[in-house]
Amino acid sequence: MKLIVPLTIVTLLLAACGREQEPAAPAEQPAAVDSGAAGKTLAEGKCANCHGLDGKGTGPGIPHLAGQKLAYLKSAMSEYRDGKRPHAALQQLVYQLSEADAANVAAYYASLPRVVPAGATPAAPGDADPLAEGMAAAAACASCHGADGNASTPGMPTLAGQHRGYLIASMQAYKDGVRKDPVMTAQMAGLNSLTIQNLAIYYAAQTPKGRGKPAKGDPAVGEPLSGVCGGCHGLKGQSTNAQTPALAGQDAQFLVKTMKNYRSGTRPHEEMKKQLAGLKDADLEHIAAFYAVQQPVKDQVKPSLTSQEWVSRCDRCHGPGADNPAMVAPYIEGQSSAYLEAALKAYRDGTRPQSAMHAMGMPLTDADITAIAEHYAGMAPR
Repeated sequence: MKLIVPLTIVTLLLAACGREQEPAAPAEQPAAVDSGAAGKTLAEGKCANCHGLDGKGTGPGIPHLAGQKLAYLKSAMSEYRDGKRPHAALQQLVYQLSEADAANVAAYYASLPRVVPAGATPAAPGDADPLAEGMAAAAACASCHGADGNASTPGMPTLAGQHRGYLIASMQAYKDGVRKDPVMTAQMAGLNSLTIQNLAIYYAAQTPKGRGKPAKGDPAVGEPLSGVCGGCHGLKGQSTNAQTPALAGQDAQFLVKTMKNYRSGTRPHEEMKKQLAGLKDADLEHIAAFYAVQQPVKDQVKPSLTSQEWVSRCDRCHGPGADNPAMVAPYIEGQSSAYLEAALKAYRDGTRPQSAMHAMGMPLTDADITAIAEHYAGMAPR
């Protein structure tokens, strides 16, 4: 996976502000032998504000250049000069550098020791088991949701067999405060995206058990009323959309509470609020009873690759097995997660043209991208 880290030379623009304008194009000069000493002088005057004289990005969205591959740094500046990278200010600034100056700046930053972020861990072999890691993380959830995601406490939702995509979105919503629940928000606060994905993988793989007929509500009355739900949640609550939860076999008390929250707007969702607006509390109990007695099934939606599987693909170009300094694919361990996220989204969305990276990035969800970025940002450079 060829993740091109852009050579952010915004500092050139910042340093140039207020100075006498340089010529529109440099005079032709013969290529010189790369000189780190000459490059340091240029970097100190024009690059250090953003990339630091030590090559460490001064902001979360600015890549570290220290110890980066010389071939990559040269290639990045060449692409800006030729207009292959869409960034007007950087294109103009690099265009004004002679090839010798650009080579010297690249040589200087390539000669520096790579940046080791605080708390970074050595590169892992990439053979992590997401199911096992999800199971370990789920121990903190067992008191409410059951060891395997089959909750037994009334009012608590069953997570076993639920769609992975929906589980990820739900946990992230609690973490971000979009869903209001002090206990869930506290539980999610300390989890990174990779752990959230592993939890979702674990719960989705478990076999759900039905919760049985509830004390309130009539399933027969609830069946025709559930017509307002079937378009999204599927026949008898068997959703085939990864982002829409399956309701079959779910706890009735939980379903009633959730529907009331949607109806009142406590849990924001305009479509759900609209669909439930005309229903009385008794109607909600009947609908919940209908879904509670349906036979639940394990997640039937074809899963995307796990974060570890995506990382193994990235490692083909960026990992330890692709450590040839002459390769143009950049080092990405220890880079800012904010920068890596922005770069991956730009490739995926086509705003940074690169056919191979666009093809690799197309299937990635935002959650996938966040998990991949956090993985590499937390690794110490090799």
